[in-house]
Amino acid sequence: MKQLFITLAAVLMLFSSCNIREKVVYFQDLTTETIANSQSIEEIKFMPGDKLSIVVTSCLTPEAAANFNLPVITTSAVAGTTYSNNQVAYYTDNTDGTIQVPGVGEIKVEGKTRTEVTEIIQNALRDGLLNDAVVTSSTANQYITILGEVKNPGRYSITRDNLTLLEALGMAGDLNIQANRSRILVLRQEGKETKNYYVDIRSKDFFASPVFNLKQNDVVYIEPNVVKSNQYTNNANSVRQVSTWLSLLSFITTTIILIKDW
Repeated sequence: MKQLFITLAAVLMLFSSCNIREKVVYFQDLTTETIANSQSIEEIKFMPGDKLSIVVTSCLTPEAAANFNLPVITTSAVAGTTYSNNQVAYYTDNTDGTIQVPGVGEIKVEGKTRTEVTEIIQNALRDGLLNDAVVTSSTANQYITILGEVKNPGRYSITRDNLTLLEALGMAGDLNIQANRSRILVLRQEGKETKNYYVDIRSKDFFASPVFNLKQNDVVYIEPNVVKSNQYTNNANSVRQVSTWLSLLSFITTTIILIKDW
């Protein structure tokens, strides 16, 4: 009977170990031969409210190029100090998706990438206004928000295109052990609708998700797993613990031995 008890205990511990792995390990169905389909990498497209910097330069006539730039603004980093930061003022994508560029006029930027906006303005300038114009653009105030079971939840700035959900989770310090890896929620504003997408980071299908590449204003929420959720319910986790089952098994075994000896 003692041998039976030891065997049953070992089996319970083995199943518990396998169950933990299935709930925690990322990309469990990936092997060395696996080819995971993934979303094509795309540049972030402008949305209303986005800010962008556009700088026009010229080798032959730099003075003329300055006429097509917004004024340089000076801001003090700390009040009462001499330190200052000079930068070209930002354009703001209006609610109708346009910006007004000096000398060029109204430009539609909503739904376009930085590369597309740069080409539109550069081509307009080279069409008789500034033949050797070189246009560069950059973005500001683009963010994603990560909430829930991560080490460092918060709002994070997007400093480049092609930010993946994996990279975003890395920025937030990765998932906590109490995170539900099978239901990562991404909320995305698409037009006048907010759409929700669920992804399972334990599967290779994660790479093919439409939210694998994040966009500005995306909200990522990591919900707690059952064990974490049950911490707010009296005794809800007690029946899930291996020690509880082992104690129950010990009680049953002891009872059987006593009955047999009786």
